[in-house]
Amino acid sequence: MRKFGIIVIVFLLPFWSFADVDDSLSKSASPKENFNIDIVSFEDNKVPVNYELFKCHINSKDFEVPMDYNNYVKSQIDFFGIRWQSKLKTMITMSEYIFPIYEEILSSYDMPMEIKYLSVIESALNPFAGSHAGAVGPWQFMPATARIFDLEINSSIDERRSLEKSTHAACSYLQQMYKQYGDWHMALAAYNCGPGNVRKAMRNSGKRDFWGIYNYLPRETQNYVPKFIAVTYMMNFYDHYGITPAPISSDIFNVEKVFCQKGLDFSVIAKNLEITVEDLAQINPEIKSNEIPYEDDGYFLIIPSHLYNQFYELQETIIRESELKAEQLRIEIANRPKPRYYYVKKGDCIQLIAQKFDISNAELRSWNNLRGNLIHPHQKLRVSN
Repeated sequence: MRKFGIIVIVFLLPFWSFADVDDSLSKSASPKENFNIDIVSFEDNKVPVNYELFKCHINSKDFEVPMDYNNYVKSQIDFFGIRWQSKLKTMITMSEYIFPIYEEILSSYDMPMEIKYLSVIESALNPFAGSHAGAVGPWQFMPATARIFDLEINSSIDERRSLEKSTHAACSYLQQMYKQYGDWHMALAAYNCGPGNVRKAMRNSGKRDFWGIYNYLPRETQNYVPKFIAVTYMMNFYDHYGITPAPISSDIFNVEKVFCQKGLDFSVIAKNLEITVEDLAQINPEIKSNEIPYEDDGYFLIIPSHLYNQFYELQETIIRESELKAEQLRIEIANRPKPRYYYVKKGDCIQLIAQKFDISNAELRSWNNLRGNLIHPHQKLRVSN
């Protein structure tokens, strides 16, 4: 899963979609720490951790992924604890709501629980995150890799943005990589740059462990495992350094699933629930258009919890208005004027054809995706809008 480029994070705090999880996030417990927005300063802009303290902390946890300490990891600890501290504080709070979802899925794959921290460095737990290279979602899947792991991408849906579906895909991919290498560091490296680059680094280095192939990996992947170790450490031991979680509104996580039968209109639902289409789309990150991407005979849509009863009370109205809107659209499409076409004859030119049909040269070029004036006999041109 090659994901070069800088992650472009729209750092919003949307409602999340949990279509495959039994318990809604509204039932999750809130963090018990005191919240504040204060940033902790450290002497010399370095987190005061050394090998002994790091190992003492790590040994107090049951991590399955090796948590090594070296200068590369220390550099990333300083980054997350200092330059990234404000986002780290938000991640700590958000993780109280998001991680239970990850943990349930990780457990179903018998995966190490600490893999959940990978999503922090991939997307800052944001399903709308995207990279310049085209990776999308909380686990940053490229389109080709996403399709290998059965994530649907089309004009109306992008399942890479689904928290649950993309987590299942990430678990499947990482599980495959671990079976191939028998080493979680190597599996993480392959997740970032692809197994081909890892095999190449192994051939060139003659080594079979991450630190042994480190110098033969792409630069991004060299930093990837140290980042994972560092963010795992800081997300677990932030309080030892006086860092406190940032306050966020828990209301944004109070969501419920409602069943939408096939044919319900997205905008009609929003109107009846008295929320905007944009807000409803924000709650359902995998939906790309104003159409509900039905699966089989229906779809589980996410709405704010306080509108749950209102949805079912107005369900008949929503169905009726959706059917009426669909019929109006069918009539509108049927009554639309059919575009006219013209087949170019010998001696024709853009200007003569445009004059013949009382349109401009620019319109004729635009409707037919013509960059210049070059046309040829028997070419089919659209001559009406």
